[in-house]
Amino acid sequence: MKNYLNKSTFKGIKSELTVKYGVNKSDEIWKYANSEYHKLETDEPDADKTSRSYVFPAVSIYRAIEHYAPGEALGVMRSYGTKTGLKLKKMFGRITSLPGMPDLMWKNMDKIAAKMSSGYDVKNLRVEKDKCYMDVVACPLYDKAKALGAPKAVQMICCMDKEYMNGFRGVDYQRTKSVAEGDDCCDYRLDKSI
Repeated sequence: MKNYLNKSTFKGIKSELTVKYGVNKSDEIWKYANSEYHKLETDEPDADKTSRSYVFPAVSIYRAIEHYAPGEALGVMRSYGTKTGLKLKKMFGRITSLPGMPDLMWKNMDKIAAKMSSGYDVKNLRVEKDKCYMDVVACPLYDKAKALGAPKAVQMICCMDKEYMNGFRGVDYQRTKSVAEGDDCCDYRLDKSI
């Protein structure tokens, strides 16, 4: 069977699994995850790109870890999400350190906010010259993972988000709540810092 997960956004978690569980067990987890991914793709051939790119891999890997190491999937997934988010934070920091980039971002924050919130149920959207606030009250990633029986799987993505958003130069970012973690919303607060 073709290994679909080796091409996914989360292929780096394979090395984390090897460190934690050893080569043999991590190979078994990865095979099982790939099989789960293939089932999801087969069961939902018309699934949207976001489900295929983010939710299906996250749910598949989560299920596989739970199968081979019951009770450990959430911790492994959140840890990987945080590590990946820190790597992305550095990348976004480099990109936004280019001269004029923070001002360009803030000049276009209304368009950025519209793109960021596309597909999400957003309340209290407020974009001003020096701030962008929004409360995401429904997340399609969480909703899809919940429908697939693994709502905690997407907490990995929340952990990434929480870290990499702090990499944007010129933005003070805060998020204290997350729908996927059981809160009533994801409370995004971006304030201009330069």
